[in-house]
Amino acid sequence: MKTEPTSCLYKEVEMFFDLCKSLCTLCFCVKNSTQRMIFVFILVCFFSCTGKKTSSDTSGKSTVVVATSSWTAAYAWAAGAEKVVTLAPFEMAHPSEYELRPSDIPNLLNAEMIIYAGYEIMTERLKKGLNIPLENLIQIETDYNLESMHTSIMKIAAKLGTERIARDNLQDIRLIINEGRKALKEKGMSGQPVVVHRFQSSVARELGLTPVLLFGSAAPEATEITAVSKTNASIIIDNFHNPVGQPFTEVLQGATYIQLLNFPGQKRTQTLVDVIRYNISQLL
Repeated sequence: MKTEPTSCLYKEVEMFFDLCKSLCTLCFCVKNSTQRMIFVFILVCFFSCTGKKTSSDTSGKSTVVVATSSWTAAYAWAAGAEKVVTLAPFEMAHPSEYELRPSDIPNLLNAEMIIYAGYEIMTERLKKGLNIPLENLIQIETDYNLESMHTSIMKIAAKLGTERIARDNLQDIRLIINEGRKALKEKGMSGQPVVVHRFQSSVARELGLTPVLLFGSAAPEATEITAVSKTNASIIIDNFHNPVGQPFTEVLQGATYIQLLNFPGQKRTQTLVDVIRYNISQLL
């Protein structure tokens, strides 16, 4: 049986007034004037604290956010948003190629905030043709570089009024990266030379690896394959969402080939921390 919100509210108000009545009665029972003044001061402090919440506790719960992909949605959640509508399906291998559908238009027009990265195919339609207020469009940089993540997450949080939540989540992100860096160091992988897809270079650096050659996003040409063969890379790090590094395994036969994630959704990931944790597990 569903409880009506109004009846719950009435009960809460009734309980509040009962509490006020009890506290006031107790106050008049205190005979010493000095003690009574102290008691009244405590009551004032109590009601002033319980009668309000900071914007960082509540703003993110009421703001309707639309995110272009699972990656921008993960940034919104990390910033403290709770009502997030994701346009590109989580299971898409190439979420940036998602094109807007008619069913997406109402969500966009009703959104108070639309978070995008700028590389999505839908970007131009978001900026033109739908009459979306420019102040509702929030462009961020999606990356796994700690400094970049901090800037983008706090940019969203400043609009939501959820800075405290965002700082807590950023601390969790720093913690998991530091743990990963420590784990790689313990396995003797710190500073190890790697050939890495340019879209995965930031996480490789954050984890203490040394990219000696970047490739992607196009398929490698003969000159690139030759250049890779001259490196002493022990790992080939490709991008799960656009893998093109397989040919390098033929010239670096002793190297380990892995694919890392950017967009959450695959491999049972949903948040930024999930993706970082998965990527660390692949390296280890």
